[in-house]
Amino acid sequence: MSIQLLRIDDRLIHGQVVLGWVNSLNSNQIILCDNSVAENEWEKELYLSVVPDPLEARVFSVKEMAEVIISGKIDLSKTIVLINGPQIAEELLAYGAKIKKINLGGIHYREGRSKLLPYLYLDTKERESFRYLIDRGVLIECQDTPEAKRVLLKNLLEKTD
Repeated sequence: MSIQLLRIDDRLIHGQVVLGWVNSLNSNQIILCDNSVAENEWEKELYLSVVPDPLEARVFSVKEMAEVIISGKIDLSKTIVLINGPQIAEELLAYGAKIKKINLGGIHYREGRSKLLPYLYLDTKERESFRYLIDRGVLIECQDTPEAKRVLLKNLLEKTD
């Protein structure tokens, strides 16, 4: 089964995901895929504590997530998988996971990033990483909320280069 929604959002689990996306998609599970969170019990518990019942929530390392995707042992058809940047998607591909589509939510301003959309700022390395994913056939749609218009990242990158 394929993932219901693979979302890049630098805030990971937050209200927009839990209230907006989960309700819109009728999801029953959130998986946070992040090596540092998976290794830090305090941080893991903090993220998991904001997920309301009856929604299930898990935290996996990138390698564990790739194994789940490849094996198909967990039904991901009603699951939102959250990652915080394109490099994580590159790692998933490197482990052999198949990724067809990414929902690109917020990557917010910081020094060295330039604005593409009100919720999307990218630096040179992130742009290169996204191009890498696009070149491997991954469809990347920018959409901060379920009601917002989808914008293809490929088109934005072509306009801003």
